[in-house]
Amino acid sequence: MWKSVTCVLFVTTLLWSLVLSQSETCVTPLGKQSKCVSFYKCPTLLKAIEHGSPRNSMVKSFLKRSLCGYQGDTPKVCCGPLPSAPMQEQNPRPNQALPQGRSSYNQEDSSPAPRNQCGVDTSGDRIYGGVPTELNEFPWMALLGYKNSSIPITYQCGGTLINRRYILTAAHCIIGPIVRKYGHVSKARLGEYDTRTDVDCVSSECADRHQEIAVASAYPHLGYSEHDKNRKDDIGIVRLATRAEYTYYVQPICLVDNRDRLETGDDVYVAGWGKTEFEKKSPIKRKIRLSIFDKDACVSKYRRAGALLGENQFCAGGVFLEDTCRGDSGGPLMRRRPEGVWAAYGVVSFGPYVCGSDGWPGIYTSVARYMDWIKNTLKTTNVPHNMYYSS
Repeated sequence: MWKSVTCVLFVTTLLWSLVLSQSETCVTPLGKQSKCVSFYKCPTLLKAIEHGSPRNSMVKSFLKRSLCGYQGDTPKVCCGPLPSAPMQEQNPRPNQALPQGRSSYNQEDSSPAPRNQCGVDTSGDRIYGGVPTELNEFPWMALLGYKNSSIPITYQCGGTLINRRYILTAAHCIIGPIVRKYGHVSKARLGEYDTRTDVDCVSSECADRHQEIAVASAYPHLGYSEHDKNRKDDIGIVRLATRAEYTYYVQPICLVDNRDRLETGDDVYVAGWGKTEFEKKSPIKRKIRLSIFDKDACVSKYRRAGALLGENQFCAGGVFLEDTCRGDSGGPLMRRRPEGVWAAYGVVSFGPYVCGSDGWPGIYTSVARYMDWIKNTLKTTNVPHNMYYSS
């Protein structure tokens, strides 16, 4: 009997150690296989802090890309070697030309950012209803700029950086009335906080200057029609002309795992520069916490208003003065996963005419339902010299 118990305990311990070992495997920012451990058990990264200022943007960026989750409140890092070149502060001049080769083809842009290199937000969980974000919160947020021959560039939609080359957004931010009114999407702005200033500062901390990158091409889902008031297939991809540079203030978000499910009442989060409760567009990136709205009740409510929601859409919000508004279109609906990284679950699509109407939730396109389309679009459009505009 004791032999049987001992054998069972041994096998259980062995299996647990194998599972634990597999779950802690990761890839460092330098591409090396390593283990995901407590930050305080990684001597190389501790050394980076000791020998360089933690405000050094290069140190902060490397540390951020090394994060692989949390154990309680303690960050976990993919522990590996530091870059051979010193991580010295870089202060590029405004409008400095991008390094040669940044615009070249790179195979890694053919898929979303890997799970251990995305969705890391070091600012914590300080999220409440309709308040300004921290300077470095949600570093994957993008502003999409539009231009035609008669008006200067204006920023009308949001988006989400999913790797160095691609931004996820809504199809209605790529084609339809927005193009006729403002022109095609021509620029993407990353690392923005306050649209009124070139260099954004909060208290004594200042962010790097935002990155303004030309748009090479844009791909709305082929099933989307501007004449469909139900906004079916309202999802799109924007390809940048040059690769974004990852910094402390510019990082990609993770995309939802197909196994993940949102349940009624789950907390989710949105951010952007949309209208405030005073009906003015916010110059500062703002955030709000929402709850998933019961789908059947949402479908019934919108049916009475003449819109038929499909299985690829879901609802969130519906609390008075707490909602996404025009200007947040195309931005992400996000949730922090159990392992500590943030993932995009939805794309802001549409809502009631009066933003923040009590009992009327906003409608979001489900990212999980379009993962195959997203991956296929990245794979088929990430080719050398792909500079045409798709519509």
